[in-house]
Amino acid sequence: MLPEGPFRFFALDVETANHDRGSICQVGLACVRPDNQIESWVALVDPGTDRWVFSWLHGITADMVKGAAGIEEVLALLEKRLEGVPVYQHSGFDRSAIRAACAAVGRAEPNWKWQNSITVARAAWPELKGNGGHGLASLKQHLGLHFEHHDAGEDARAAAEVVLLAENGAKGVGDVFEVIDVEEHIVPSSPVPDDHPRRERRSQENETVFMRPVSTEIVVGAQRAHPGNLDNNHFYLREFISAFPPEVIGGSNKASAAPSTLTIHWG
Repeated sequence: MLPEGPFRFFALDVETANHDRGSICQVGLACVRPDNQIESWVALVDPGTDRWVFSWLHGITADMVKGAAGIEEVLALLEKRLEGVPVYQHSGFDRSAIRAACAAVGRAEPNWKWQNSITVARAAWPELKGNGGHGLASLKQHLGLHFEHHDAGEDARAAAEVVLLAENGAKGVGDVFEVIDVEEHIVPSSPVPDDHPRRERRSQENETVFMRPVSTEIVVGAQRAHPGNLDNNHFYLREFISAFPPEVIGGSNKASAAPSTLTIHWG
């Protein structure tokens, strides 16, 4: 059941089965009360597709959504409850996914007051521009957030915490929250960013990670191996390549060689 209000804002996140933005297979909602307490709600959604491309990313499979509600039923539950209150998304992906799912079933998009927590984060922590960016994985490391990325409920809660931290002018999660309720999906704090390429959603910033030259070892990415990766001997490395400093990126011939070199340890 949805938490009962009043709430002063919501944060919403979705996961999709494939590249079709309307193939929503999970919806997560973080409901922020006037005293800043957060209550979370998450639901699996049957996207009505046999094409599952992103199960390796979020762990949701066709078998898991059998018998789950379709997006029409989920939106019928959420639409009136979220009206008139700001609804944050982290990037523009979530609203576009809702819009695509509505179009697929022939219904109007909910009339929600959409806001973007990336815009909030950019204003609150401008020092991250060109130094990790303002995606959830970067903010997780910078602010000390604890959440399981690519779980819609966890990502929604993280977006809500970003907004609360920004409102309070905080530098990290400890400045606002004494205790964070992450009992179901707690992840130990680690400097390893566990974000993976997420189709078009990928923070929409076009920012390069770690722009400044470094002389010490740094972690530029982490790849979680899933059965599909091992079965197909295929790993998605765009996250690593995009994290390389520009001075180590060159062409394939001597004339366009990069001025610096980079040594990679595949941990």
